[in-house]
Amino acid sequence: MADSQVTPVLVGCTASGKTGLLLRLRERRDFQVISADSRQVYRGMDIGTAKPSPDERAFLIHHLLDCIDPDQSFSAGDFERRALELIGSIRSSGSVPVVAGGTALYVMALTGALDPLPERCPGVRKGLGELELEVPGCLWRMLHSVDPATAESVGRGDIRRQTRAMELFALTGSPPSKLRKGGDPIARERFRIVGISVPGDEHRRRIGIRTDLMLDSGLVEEVGSLLRAGWGRESALGRTIGYAEVLDYLDGGIGTLAELREAIEINTWRLARRQRNMFGRIPGITWVREDPEEVESLLFAEGGG
Repeated sequence: MADSQVTPVLVGCTASGKTGLLLRLRERRDFQVISADSRQVYRGMDIGTAKPSPDERAFLIHHLLDCIDPDQSFSAGDFERRALELIGSIRSSGSVPVVAGGTALYVMALTGALDPLPERCPGVRKGLGELELEVPGCLWRMLHSVDPATAESVGRGDIRRQTRAMELFALTGSPPSKLRKGGDPIARERFRIVGISVPGDEHRRRIGIRTDLMLDSGLVEEVGSLLRAGWGRESALGRTIGYAEVLDYLDGGIGTLAELREAIEINTWRLARRQRNMFGRIPGITWVREDPEEVESLLFAEGGG
């Protein structure tokens, strides 16, 4: 980052109330949001990602929404580069940048919690993908042979992370677990991270309410529109909770709307638990309940912005 000012960051699991809280803070603060959400970057995926509405975005400017089509990729490195540029430009405009979102990997990349790793290599990835297609399961077995700890962490079903791990091994000659050295503590000092914590029962209730709202707002119709536009299960739709279940529903794999609702709620709750685990890997988060005054005082403390 070009300057030494501290940038506020607001994190929290899905359905923890980040957007509503920021809208309330905007009533008395001048700031702009840099979205750290790996699904809201996709154009056309609005309802199922709980993207802020046009009116909300007019009231509180959000950056890094609607950046790419569902068949494109936006890595943590892409986010870091774009976010750093935006932090500088927002400050130059006289406003305050606030990074906010639930994608821990994006936040980790930006705030120095990740180690610098080689960029993706299309040739290596293509070869690994073709090998997995020809011999299903070979990526996990290869990874397990060179780095059992990473293989067990990734799991047998996550081909994307297996590919990245084997790509790193091919590019560096080192097991991915050996490449972790604790990140960049200097970069970490340039961010103040506040996390929204919601009690389990209340969080589960909110997820249920959000699921109902998404379905009532036309999530099934949105997926149908995206399918007609040419985006299918091989795109981000197939990797995004809410969209993947609707695809199953439209294909007949889920029989009723009630079953669809239950599947989305269960998988969203599981996502929230994984997010909590990921946020646990980020040092220095101050966790608070959803209290606007407390969040405001922490985010915009002296030196924050």
